[in-house]
Amino acid sequence: MVVLLMVVVGLTVGMAMTRLSAQSKTIARQVGKYQDHHLGRGLQEAIGAWLRQQNGRDLLDVLGVEDGHAMDIMLADGSQVSVYLRDAQGAALSNLTGQPDRQIEEGGLLLRNLALTTTESEFLKLTRPFGPMPISINSASDRVLEAAAQMVAGESSPRFLSELEILRNQGTKVTRAQLSAASQAAGLSTDQRAAALRTFAVDIELWAVMIEVRAGRGMHSGRLISRYGGITRIRVNARNNAGNPMEIGAFITWKNIGINTQNVDLRALY
Repeated sequence: MVVLLMVVVGLTVGMAMTRLSAQSKTIARQVGKYQDHHLGRGLQEAIGAWLRQQNGRDLLDVLGVEDGHAMDIMLADGSQVSVYLRDAQGAALSNLTGQPDRQIEEGGLLLRNLALTTTESEFLKLTRPFGPMPISINSASDRVLEAAAQMVAGESSPRFLSELEILRNQGTKVTRAQLSAASQAAGLSTDQRAAALRTFAVDIELWAVMIEVRAGRGMHSGRLISRYGGITRIRVNARNNAGNPMEIGAFITWKNIGINTQNVDLRALY
């Protein structure tokens, strides 16, 4: 009887501890989600305020040239939050739902061209499920740029691709006038030049936001303690002539990307 009683008590305690452990993990996950949500909301407001201070300047002109550094925020405990922005519009849009018929046709052809020159895993890395249709000339990979140029220019794509490479290598923001001139220099027809303007972005809307948090006071001062990343869409509001035309929207994605990865793959943020 004593042995049987000890077994029953042991099973009861074990079940209780298992349940307590499960509840603790659930609570920890809920607290983590709560913290991430409010950190994201706070940073969204901070980045929006920073953008409004730029007096309508092009966003690329105010970011760090090498790393895309936007700003630093000092918290009350002495810790520092550093914010970096990167062009996230270089991948091809894979979800064409809701697009106009012409863009569905063009986007489908672009994706087919890309699929013919990549493996399945490469294709997934070079596409994104959301955002605007146009592709950033500066951040697009060679294969995405080639697939887009082939869709736009057909047989004239090698010459058009060469003109696009010249624009990429100039090291400054590509303007609509320069894109039109490159299309004309490549001998594209009127319809093809119009397609080029629809296919390639001159005003970037989709941005990756990376946040690094470094410890404040104490022996760990300056040490990287957490890193977050997300994708947001910053639209140009042409109707608002007063103040900054840039408006930041809510984060489309928001993730804890850890402190062990040096170079963050944008694909991980989509």
